[in-house]
Amino acid sequence: MTPDVPTDQAVPETPIDLRRRHRLMFVGAFAALLVAAILLERGLVPVLVVAALTLAALVDPRLGERPPWTHGLPGVPDGPPRASRIPPVVYLVSSIVALVATAALVAVGAPVWAFLLLAVLAALAWFVSAESAWRYALHARRVRRGLRAYAPTTAMGYAGRSGAPWQLRMWEPYILRSGEPNVVINLHEKYARMILKDAALTSPFVQLGSRGFGDLDGVLVPSLRAVFYVQNARANAGFMAHTRLTHVWLNHGDSDKPANFNPRHALYDKLVVCGQAGIDRYANHGIHVDPEKFVILGRPQASGVKPATGPIAGRHPKVVLYAPTWHGLDDAVNFSSLERGPEIVRALIDRDVTVIFRPHPLSYRWRIRRAVVQEIRAILKADKVASDRRHLWGRTVDKKWTVAGCANRSHALISDVSSVVSDYLQSEKPYAMTSMRASVEDFRAEFSVAETAYVLLGDLSNLDEVLDDLLERDPLAEARRERKRYVLGDFVGQESADAFAQFVRDLVRGA
Repeated sequence: MTPDVPTDQAVPETPIDLRRRHRLMFVGAFAALLVAAILLERGLVPVLVVAALTLAALVDPRLGERPPWTHGLPGVPDGPPRASRIPPVVYLVSSIVALVATAALVAVGAPVWAFLLLAVLAALAWFVSAESAWRYALHARRVRRGLRAYAPTTAMGYAGRSGAPWQLRMWEPYILRSGEPNVVINLHEKYARMILKDAALTSPFVQLGSRGFGDLDGVLVPSLRAVFYVQNARANAGFMAHTRLTHVWLNHGDSDKPANFNPRHALYDKLVVCGQAGIDRYANHGIHVDPEKFVILGRPQASGVKPATGPIAGRHPKVVLYAPTWHGLDDAVNFSSLERGPEIVRALIDRDVTVIFRPHPLSYRWRIRRAVVQEIRAILKADKVASDRRHLWGRTVDKKWTVAGCANRSHALISDVSSVVSDYLQSEKPYAMTSMRASVEDFRAEFSVAETAYVLLGDLSNLDEVLDDLLERDPLAEARRERKRYVLGDFVGQESADAFAQFVRDLVRGA
């Protein structure tokens, strides 16, 4: 169902493909020259020996390749199969040495029996290769049969290089809520252990082998109808090349960041958005997407967010969720207030506010950012000891609680340009957003969800004013209700989660 992938989105060639091509070119050229020399000097028998050696060198040895493997798939052992006992380099070097030895024997005029001995060695090498290839094919067939028996109708395709655990964890429960059998298919094996450890998946996990997308033909079984994507990696094109399937863009959060209006999104068959704001972002940035591709389904992850029960002014003690985003890969997408976090947290403490601190998961990957996270934690820890304020941070907040769980335990939010803000909007509680570069007016003009935010400037020059509005006056309370409908759609309670589950079922049935 996906249109042809354009040339700049072509399926990437894997390192295995490149190594195989280089081996074929080298050994093939060497053998051709050697055969020509032997025909001139030694006759037919040495030529046959060279042919056997070349076959042994060029046959797909698969000694360095791994077949696809699974975890949690009924009837299939977890994990990859036993690796070959012979390192791939030994096989390749041996084949090349044998060819060079043949050339040397020709040069010195060796007898025929010497060539026959090399032929025997070539046969042994071929049998070793065949055994490894048989093991590869056997496990690949076992995986294929297991998938056919499980008969998944949906899959989550992941070709990203970071963030997999929390991105997959964000959406998998809502796909499974449809009742459709699902699998998670991962491209880069180096992240498999991290995903299995931290994503807490319920669906069977399928790891593509060293052939990468070359293994998909055996993995995308006939029962499969739709593939969902939570990370917009360029390599997703490898999945999307299978056009019989419906390819659905989910993203891993709703915000006004550029990741929410990338031109590549137009390649997907369906784009799930929370509300009209999700559609308008593309048009506002000059990106054309066929209107029929959009599906407004609200934000299932915000279904558990409870509405505010009264004005914040009357709350005591007040609890504020501070959830800074990460710094991005370059300055253009760096919306993070984390570097000003210690000052923000101290200002909240000065107002007798209890703080829930939840940094973005990717903030832990950089030493400088980790140091700031630790500084904020130290501030909260020291104040918790010295006062009766019960600040919260660490693994419970980061891993065990969802954004909804944090929202339900707080009365207000301070964040950045982040999907946390959209989720928090479901509660209609007050929130502040930091603008690290733009003025308040420009920031609100650029980011739709900021129109009902108390905008904190990056230099914190208006911090006191913002905290007065956020914690006491709250003049934007009524405007937030209208903004919520624009950003999150007209969904109440579990309606969004139910609508998404029905959407998945309709995709499977072809409705």
